[in-house]
Amino acid sequence: MMNGQRGSRSPLRREPARRSRPSDGETVGVVALGLTGGIGAGKSTALALFRELGAITVSADDLVHELYARPFVAAEIEARFGPEVLDSRGAVDRSRLAESVRGRRRELRWLEKLIHPLVEEEIEKMITRAPVGSLVVCEVPLLFESGFERLFDLVVTVEASGETRRRRSTHDFDMDMFSELEGLQASSERRVAGSDLSFFNDGDREQLRKFVGEAYAKAQELLGECR
Repeated sequence: MMNGQRGSRSPLRREPARRSRPSDGETVGVVALGLTGGIGAGKSTALALFRELGAITVSADDLVHELYARPFVAAEIEARFGPEVLDSRGAVDRSRLAESVRGRRRELRWLEKLIHPLVEEEIEKMITRAPVGSLVVCEVPLLFESGFERLFDLVVTVEASGETRRRRSTHDFDMDMFSELEGLQASSERRVAGSDLSFFNDGDREQLRKFVGEAYAKAQELLGECR
């Protein structure tokens, strides 16, 4: 497949999903872009490149980290998994929780049912509170698995070969963990088919930067159509 391939998600929505109203009464849009991709494919690098171009950016992983520090979330998780998954401040320790759900699909599904609606709520807030004329880019690793594609006007996936992704991921976790996490994700084919734009990131950073620039331009076109 070619880098920068258009996905089969059809059609591109021509109006922004979220709208803000300035004081003079004129309605101007906010475009929301969902960014996803495989483990180690370069999603976080792409998110940083969108930020350099002026987009408002957020990572679903960062939102989860914030949620784990909330008392009511920590209390729910402690009741399910025990106090050993909390740190000294009473927040959820992500590494301990990950070990608790590793290889236990039922427990993982319970956790997802707790966390995913809260992440969706936070993304919705960020989109609706964004200044008029903004592009909001949300990096969501499990975008399709969570059904979050409906939140976005444009969906972009960053992919890479298995060899490339494993090499990039060696500093984060061992290959057994890599395989386990990959098994929880939608396939590359599913992400490409469900996205408006896709990019195979087996080259250098400048190639990825070029693709991000193209995706940013597409989002700006959507903004321009509702001004």
